[in-house]
Amino acid sequence: MTTQAQEKHNDTEVDEQQVVDYLMNHPDFFVHNSLLLADLVIPHDSGSAVSLIERQVNILRKKNSHFEEKLREMVDAVHDNQRLNSSLQRLAINLFMADGLDDVIATVNDELRNNLSTDFVSVRLLTKDQKLVDDLPERYSFEDENIHQHFKKIIDEKRIQCGRLTAEQAEMLFADDLDEVASGAVIPIADADTYGLLGLASKDAQRYHPGMGTDFLQQLSDLVSAAIKAHL
Repeated sequence: MTTQAQEKHNDTEVDEQQVVDYLMNHPDFFVHNSLLLADLVIPHDSGSAVSLIERQVNILRKKNSHFEEKLREMVDAVHDNQRLNSSLQRLAINLFMADGLDDVIATVNDELRNNLSTDFVSVRLLTKDQKLVDDLPERYSFEDENIHQHFKKIIDEKRIQCGRLTAEQAEMLFADDLDEVASGAVIPIADADTYGLLGLASKDAQRYHPGMGTDFLQQLSDLVSAAIKAHL
């Protein structure tokens, strides 16, 4: 053994001995620091046999890990809700100050893309005025049987749809980014009547799914619907 290795070995022995001496002089150490017991690993010279205490400790460790994970999930959920509530408040203020329809749509796009990391946003207003569709095809879609066929529940029942979009839905809302859309949400822009569709899409297939909560999306729908109605 080299001199350096010997010194390192001696230092380790000294450190361990200091720990032993400290515990000998403070037998109640673990009484005041009981949380450390959950992380200690103390093998027994009993072959493959496991003592009752050891099994109980293993169970407690697993339960502790489970509760820690649940606590982290709860904290994450609280932070996420705070972020969404802040977004709705900011959006409401900005929509209240919007000068016109163009400003409303730009405000919605800015909030969803820049503050909520939405990959793709589409606002399609429905109309039976062909001239509007011809003049502003990027904003207006002609309200016909084809639209109602592919967005029936969203339009007729004012229901939010989350998950994978059909090929026809994706084409109508996100034609320019069709190849990158993996999941989406379609939200009715409606008040007494249906005025249009707000589409959100992501490159992540798990971002929007049928089992997700829609409280935030419903509040978003109410805000955008009221703002658009004020300028139509």
